[in-house]
Amino acid sequence: MIMNNCLLLGMYMYMCGLFVLLFQWKHILNILLGFEVLTLSVISMFFFSVGVVSLNLYLVIIVVVFGVCEASLGLSLLVSFIRLHGNDYVMSLSVYKL
Repeated sequence: MIMNNCLLLGMYMYMCGLFVLLFQWKHILNILLGFEVLTLSVISMFFFSVGVVSLNLYLVIIVVVFGVCEASLGLSLLVSFIRLHGNDYVMSLSVYKL
């Protein structure tokens, strides 16, 4: 029963992350936060579906490490983009600016 509630919470978090990605895409920071919510929800669902059944949690730790690497890479790209353009608007990503 507890595992089902945790999986439902993970699905709810995943839907909230998709909502952020679909409707709050004006700033790059909002997109990165949406990706972090998606990563956190996948980690929590993975932990409660695989981690509770078997006690081998090495795979969960590997997924968490990849989530942390994705977050640090996104933050460094955001900082370099803000230094280059002066803002974090998605509309300033146009490749055809001349």
